[in-house]
Amino acid sequence: MRTSLMRKWAVIAFGLAVACGARSALADDRTEKAILDDLQKVEMPKFDPAMRNDQQKIQEFLKKQASAGMRRAELALELYKVAPENTKDLPKLMAERWGILMMTSENNVDSEMKDVLAHSKNNALKTEALFFKTIKTARANMDDLSKALPDAEAFIKAAPKDDRGAMLLYSIGNSLEDKKQLELLQRVAKDYPKTQFAMMASGSLKKLEAVGKPFDLEFQDAIKQATVSMKELKGKVVVVDFWATWCGPCVAEMPNMKKLYAEFKEKGVEFIGVSLDSKKEEGGLDKLKEFVAKNEITWPQYYQGDGWESKFSAGWGINSIPAVFVVDADGKLYSTNARGKLDKIIPELLKKKSAVVN
Repeated sequence: MRTSLMRKWAVIAFGLAVACGARSALADDRTEKAILDDLQKVEMPKFDPAMRNDQQKIQEFLKKQASAGMRRAELALELYKVAPENTKDLPKLMAERWGILMMTSENNVDSEMKDVLAHSKNNALKTEALFFKTIKTARANMDDLSKALPDAEAFIKAAPKDDRGAMLLYSIGNSLEDKKQLELLQRVAKDYPKTQFAMMASGSLKKLEAVGKPFDLEFQDAIKQATVSMKELKGKVVVVDFWATWCGPCVAEMPNMKKLYAEFKEKGVEFIGVSLDSKKEEGGLDKLKEFVAKNEITWPQYYQGDGWESKFSAGWGINSIPAVFVVDADGKLYSTNARGKLDKIIPELLKKKSAVVN
């Protein structure tokens, strides 16, 4: 879940054991104001891009962030014990706490969420507990996310206008197949039309419905500035690779992509790279050009220019990369799930093309 609260705290877990030490005892006689004042004093360190290549400074940053995060988590629990009906600060702070603890020790999360759901009269806090209960169930059932659907439904019932419902339904639905997947994705698109996940759901629905239909794409190659059109590539098998220079798995697979391209290019195959690199003003285009030149990548590159929010890739439901499509010689979409299968798919389509010609 790319936008989940847990991801925000993933970096904290790295140095947590070293940084935290034993938790301080919670004082039972402190006031709500005193606790909130202490929370204001906890400063979360900010990452300085200048330290990006200094591993020692990165480790120090992670330790400081972990220590500050756990201090805020401690104070959040103390606030819950002293002022359980605080609706202004407590829901956000306990959500922050659970996000941290779910990266480390989930036992506390279980007992705290159960206590909130069973006894709290703070509806905003209960909503947060329902959300994180769904996340926890999903994490425990990654092989079958449908088991998290009842928890997701409980969260949506409690907070029907909370856009996180779209995230939960999309994540669960996108992991399923056939009718149930279709049902949940359609629901996201209908019930949360203004969210990013509605656009992604529409893209996933588009993928489900688009196989066997013409695939349209026209763009200016970011490297050679020439216009590339699927219409002009008709008669060739086309591999469409959604990737980015910052994507580790994409970079790791590039040598094999180059090998496949060299093997099949003269046999009627073309590759197209669809870059999800960052905005031009953030250096995305320069990084793309530099990477392509350094690694001698010779196929056209469609630089969209808006990262994950780029309209073409988002319109196809691309929420993780690398993602690979294949278009057959007739210009029709053959596969939207071709990653790791190109060595079989390409020869199959070339053989089919040859049989038609003969």
